[in-house]
Amino acid sequence: MPTRRQHFVPRVYIKAWETEVTNKNEPNKKFQGVYYHGMNGSDGKTKESILWKPHLYTIGFKHSFICKSCPKVKSDFVGMIYNYLRKKENPVYGKYEHSVIKTKRSIEKHLFQIQDWQFFYDNGNVARKASILNYVNDLNSYILESAFDDFLEKNWERTYKDFVSAVHYGRPFALESGERVIPTEIAENMLSAFFIMLCRNPSFDAMGIYSSIKNNVLYPVFNDMFRDITAGNNNTDGQDLVDELMKGMWYAELYRMFYKKTGGFYHNVIEKSLERLQMTLFEAYDGAGDFITSDNPAFEHKLIVETDNNNGFVFPLSPKYLIFIARGNEEINVVDYRFANTDTIRHFNRLIALHKTEAVISNQADISRLL
Repeated sequence: MPTRRQHFVPRVYIKAWETEVTNKNEPNKKFQGVYYHGMNGSDGKTKESILWKPHLYTIGFKHSFICKSCPKVKSDFVGMIYNYLRKKENPVYGKYEHSVIKTKRSIEKHLFQIQDWQFFYDNGNVARKASILNYVNDLNSYILESAFDDFLEKNWERTYKDFVSAVHYGRPFALESGERVIPTEIAENMLSAFFIMLCRNPSFDAMGIYSSIKNNVLYPVFNDMFRDITAGNNNTDGQDLVDELMKGMWYAELYRMFYKKTGGFYHNVIEKSLERLQMTLFEAYDGAGDFITSDNPAFEHKLIVETDNNNGFVFPLSPKYLIFIARGNEEINVVDYRFANTDTIRHFNRLIALHKTEAVISNQADISRLL
């Protein structure tokens, strides 16, 4: 069943930070949750109540322009329209120019002209076009939400545990080396999980590509266009339209990630990562502190000048483990295994806090000593 609360950071991932917490409303009542450190301070919250947006991955019919590159979405809309028009006591059909539209095939052929259809009951009487189009324009496809559940949520705990276990018991790559050789499939599954987490986040920017297109190309063009139309009185409609176009672009990228084998950011970055990158698993020393996470848990940290060579991708797995992904000399299944002292934990926690969108998540009410 589709849900209104669509979590952009999976609850099964946040579960690793769960502990016994309290909140400000009922300070004497303890419950299982995490500490949410946001703009309005810190408080205990359940994992179900945080890190979600309403219908974040719901593809509305207004984004049907992506259907040409997302055939499963198109099929979803076609099926819903067909059932609404034809699977009723008084079936309705459409007409567009010289075409009679009664079948799924004909609906698919003329889907992008549906606003110009005329509608009739099978007995020839005219059907209410406005009512039908209101229904169509309110249609939603939940294919992406289902895909996240199938590809990540259901597999995350196994991906995480298999990776950590494989590194713990992996064959040393060389004498006196911290690098461990693990099964390639396990390494690739973790790399894939990282990039799915990165791409699914609302802050995803395709390494700056999206914001560059939006700010340098689309905003100026559409603002000028709407300024001409409105005689210079208002240009917000231009920006709103661009934002919807960019959202559609994001949906199309997520679709490619799950349902296509090549093309798009995800598949290209995975291909390049397998050629160039190497993972390091950090394990916190007992008593040295805990890794935190945030509402943007999988991110790239990149500075032009980085004196300690910490440019790369960061992915906290739990309070005890964190993965750092950067350029390396070995295959992706050769994982560097290191223990993290207090300074190392604080270093990564500061990066995590730096790259948050609004909030940091931890298993402690006071994170000052972790930063």
